[in-house]
Amino acid sequence: MKKKTVKRLLASGLVLTALLAGCGNGGSKDKTADSGKSDSKTEATLPTDDVTIKFSWWGADNRHEAMKKVVELYEAEHPNVTVDVEYGAWDGWQAKVLTQLSGKTEADVMQVNYNWLFSFGKGQNIFYDLNKVSNFLDLNNWDKEYLKALQVDGQQAAVPHGMTGRVNLINEKLYTDNGLEIPKTYDDLEAAGKVIGANNTETGAENQYAFQNMGKVSKDLFIAQMLFNATGKVMQEDGKVNYSVKDVQKVLEQYKALEDSGAMPTFNQDPSVETNANPEWTGGKVGGIYEWANSLAQWAKSYEDAGNSADSLTVAPYFQKDADSKPSVYVKPNFAYAISKNSKNPEVAADFINFLFTNEEAVKASGDALGISSNTVTHDLQVKNNLLEGVVKDAYDTLDSYDQVVMDPYFEDENVRNERYTAIEAFRSGKSTAEEAAKDYVEKQQEALDKYYIG
Repeated sequence: MKKKTVKRLLASGLVLTALLAGCGNGGSKDKTADSGKSDSKTEATLPTDDVTIKFSWWGADNRHEAMKKVVELYEAEHPNVTVDVEYGAWDGWQAKVLTQLSGKTEADVMQVNYNWLFSFGKGQNIFYDLNKVSNFLDLNNWDKEYLKALQVDGQQAAVPHGMTGRVNLINEKLYTDNGLEIPKTYDDLEAAGKVIGANNTETGAENQYAFQNMGKVSKDLFIAQMLFNATGKVMQEDGKVNYSVKDVQKVLEQYKALEDSGAMPTFNQDPSVETNANPEWTGGKVGGIYEWANSLAQWAKSYEDAGNSADSLTVAPYFQKDADSKPSVYVKPNFAYAISKNSKNPEVAADFINFLFTNEEAVKASGDALGISSNTVTHDLQVKNNLLEGVVKDAYDTLDSYDQVVMDPYFEDENVRNERYTAIEAFRSGKSTAEEAAKDYVEKQQEALDKYYIG
């Protein structure tokens, strides 16, 4: 499942090519000059009466502020349009959107997650077919294969912002202060934990950790990458779990050894704050986190705002199972934009999405809060305005140095993932043995796939 394998699978429309740092340079035409407007769009007309649409998204504070600025810019250009906004943190957002969809109260424009397109409608597109509004939203600004990945039942369910993957953001200062180099392997990380966490107590507020997985998603993906490294196999293929109970048991035991060494918090030491406001992170007591590439700016900002030097932060290579085994890594569309089938103004909604991607001031307002875009116009504007800098750029450069595999859409389905969560946490808390947890990890995840997977 290397890059060439991903490209071969693109024909099915199920995955995206893992193109990251250079993802916006695929076409030879310079579309920046025409702001992404297709010829047909100039012939289309938007309503002149007063219109209200709603835009919803999830994210952290930096994304909230960026999106609100984009809304202000759009309303300034379109005085007859009011854009109501709804936003919040990721936790619980999927359940919120599902409730809205079932009650037909969802926003006109929605930031959506990759797996929602396939799992919510069980194989049918529950969002507006964007081909119907291509006069207002220029679909030519994306590689056709990117669009294929977000097509459901022959319809264009959404358009992608870009690609992302989890990477290691390292506080190098904590390592150098302890006379250590940044770990290259899991064994190195365990050894570093014994030094950095040597004086840790069971629940001590002054504990230091070589690495910290903030929240269940981070733990799940970190362990998933460990499994990928150990076996060379991805989590799922065609609705089937690829791992044996012994595969999972071995990795769970390896993960627990990292916790027991002091490299990472144990179940009882897990922090109550699992966002970039985590006081252990801002206080320089954490040697690294595993976070989405497009989200690193907020972590760097909170670290620097606490009085630390941002120069001590670096994006490091992935941990390896041994010194000679460079892994392949998971990537995915970081998020996409869809329009509600119930929208009374799908043309305005489409025009708003097009504005977000192609208006230079909107792209500048977004800054690095959204990551590198796969929309060719957006990417050109990001380059022109020097928006691809710092740890976010470093993260994408790091990702681009690895062979990449796009996550199966059901990898992140909450029904499927929750079975993995439950098994992992039962083991970490001592409620299950490694073997029992591994059995649940495989078998209950498979049961969920059998119930929800639509091939």
